[in-house]
Parts: sequence; structure tokens; C-alpha cells
Amino acid sequence: VILVSTDGTELSDKAVHTAAKLAKQLNTSVLGIIVVKSQGAESAIKALDDVKDVCERAGTPCEVAEIIGTSVPDSILKTAQERDVRFIVMASRGLGTLGSLFIGSSTQQVLAKADRPVLVVR
Repeated sequence: VILVSTDGTELSDKAVHTAAKLAKQLNTSVLGIIVVKSQGAESAIKALDDVKDVCERAGTPCEVAEIIGTSVPDSILKTAQERDVRFIVMASRGLGTLGSLFIGSSTQQVLAKADRPVLVVR
């Protein structure tokens, strides 16, 4: 299983597409997650529906989950461990010309703490 974290943005949509294609090539499935502070936010439901749509179009099996947590990186890492995923796919957070050298803090924290491979999509 390949875990992909989304926040519903255009950049994380790129990560979802990458995860779906990669899962298809590796003959595995996608676990799409969004980390929220409280359950049932309309934007979270839409983001997860988008993950399902992308995977369906790619012909990749997919499951989605809304994860309730206060720390995005910790929630991603905990889910990855609990579900024993093969690796994690996340979007970077480009910040313009100079800032594009850096990645988002959640992505950076996952990279620093992960016990499995992390693919960062730009």
C-alpha cells in the first residue's frame, strides 16, 4: 500500500496523481488520507472524493480515510506505521524562487522521522 496525504490543494493533487500511477506500476493500492482537527469537514470529504476519482481513473485500488489529529506529520507517520504502508507520498510546498529550495514543514518533519521511504512531489 502507498499512503498519500492530501490537503485538497493543487500541489497535493499532483502527489495523488503520482501515487496512483506508482501504485498501478507496482501492482499495489493507495491509501489516501487527510488529517483534520475535527471530523466531517466538507473540504476534507471533497479532497478524499478527489483521491478516489484519480485512483479510479488510473485503475488503482484505493481506500481513503479522514484522520483526526492535531499534528499532521505525527498523524501521517502513525497511520503509515499502523497500516504498514510501503512508502509515503507527499507534496512539497514551493515558496517562490528562493523558497522553492525548501519544503513544507509537515513534509520536512515526515522526512526526518519516517522509518520508510518518502516520495516528495514538486
